[in-house]
Amino acid sequence: MWMNTQIVALDTNINIYYSPWLSRGADNAVFMAEILKDTFSGNPLEITVYTKSAEDEGSGATEVATLLSLTGGFVQSDVTGLKELVRFGMRFKAGAVGQGAEFRILPPTWYDKAV
Repeated sequence: MWMNTQIVALDTNINIYYSPWLSRGADNAVFMAEILKDTFSGNPLEITVYTKSAEDEGSGATEVATLLSLTGGFVQSDVTGLKELVRFGMRFKAGAVGQGAEFRILPPTWYDKAV
């Protein structure tokens, strides 16, 4: 889905970047990301899953999960009751300019019934 994305901090403020909205594949999903490298010195990269209905104005989004890792590797979250649209937000705060992260968000596993 988002393969080998790299984010590098240009300042030490809290930064948030959002993906485009995508249509959900079912009511429920398993979201997974792999943090390949994270140098944000104790302030890990947070990947948040948002959902909203198509008729909601503006972002109108509800946060439904956060994928977070202090050590890197795979992180996942099972989410139920998704609305029509889904997107990701990448939030980070660097301790110094030039710190960053390399990560990938894997395609969601969509399902209709709880497993």
